[in-house]
Amino acid sequence: MAKRVLTTVVTLPTLFCIILFLPHYSYVALSFLAVLTAIWGAKELKDLYQKSEGVTVHLPSYVVGLLPLAQWIEMGYYPNLPLVDLAVVLMALGFFSNELVFGAKDSFTKSLSRIAGQSLLLLYPGLLITFIQRISILAYPSQSFLLFFLLVFGNDIFAFVFGMSFGKTNKGFVKVSPNKSIAGFVGGTLSTILLSVLFCLFVPGINEHISLFQAIILGLATSAAANIGDLIESAFKRSAHVKDSGTLVPGRGGLLDSIDSMLASAPIFWILLSLF
Repeated sequence: MAKRVLTTVVTLPTLFCIILFLPHYSYVALSFLAVLTAIWGAKELKDLYQKSEGVTVHLPSYVVGLLPLAQWIEMGYYPNLPLVDLAVVLMALGFFSNELVFGAKDSFTKSLSRIAGQSLLLLYPGLLITFIQRISILAYPSQSFLLFFLLVFGNDIFAFVFGMSFGKTNKGFVKVSPNKSIAGFVGGTLSTILLSVLFCLFVPGINEHISLFQAIILGLATSAAANIGDLIESAFKRSAHVKDSGTLVPGRGGLLDSIDSMLASAPIFWILLSLF
């Protein structure tokens, strides 16, 4: 628990400093971090997939980092050109075509499994992480970034606190993660909604455009998506018969164990805040 708290205490201020003090060149510092995160996350997911399915995924992990790079170029220099969409299509066609070579080695018996694994790497974390970057093109990027990370980390922290305090007798309501409790889920969700309401009511810029009802919806939807992302990651690990996706982050396991909630909730947060 001490390592988990320490990691959160270090990570949150670091992200906030990057957002507040390094917005230069279309948040190039944040995009560089997204590239590294996508590469390492793809490496961890690749290992999980290969353990689960028993097939070799030939797509190099660094290729996944091209998606957040394309997103930064699109945001900063070619906003009218769908570079990310183009990159996804070209990369997919590329590794589909590679299967014509690699598939011949086993008479194409594992072709669908290899293509599925490469497609998963492209989507998760590759494409999903670009939605975090897209927050920078909203009307109030600094406030929007702060709100996003506050909601995601707040949901995780309060779910953990409520679960530890009141969840000992109500665990196991989801089979994929037996340690999750109803108390943790409810406490994390309500706390996230409260954080969203307080932020949207009192932070300049955001408070002029987000109503109370919209703040509640934003908090609820972000919390729900974050919880789903956490459970999806649990399903990945159970399929691979491992406890953590890696050992990079003290107290949390792998990098994917730390960013699963962000990856799943970023598209929902971005879409809702764009509409609001």
